[in-house]
Amino acid sequence: MRKQILTDNETKVFLMRAFGCTRQAVWQALNFKSDSDQSRRIRQLALKRGGKLLNSYVPECDTVFNESENTIEQSFGPRVKIVVNRKTRTVKVLVDDNIKDIRIDMSVADFMQLQHETELMAAGL
Repeated sequence: MRKQILTDNETKVFLMRAFGCTRQAVWQALNFKSDSDQSRRIRQLALKRGGKLLNSYVPECDTVFNESENTIEQSFGPRVKIVVNRKTRTVKVLVDDNIKDIRIDMSVADFMQLQHETELMAAGL
């Protein structure tokens, strides 16, 4: 599967207007066919407006499966991690061991999106 960001038509029209560009430019950005500054900004705004990143994305993190606690922990560097409790279906994003976000019953696509956002956040710290 190739990397792309899925959005509704309303968001694509919004992006065209916000960046003063064509539908083709938005398509190229959302399908990672271009990598200009504008394309990166289009992708970032599309994700903020609810777009879903789909791909064979593998996050840059260390993953530990703790079977006795029924958890999965993904560390994105020394300060940021995602902790999934498989029993309660709760997902926590931690920064410096402080909870920054909690989600319950996430879809796979939503979880992949959270991984991507968390990776970007960790890179910015």
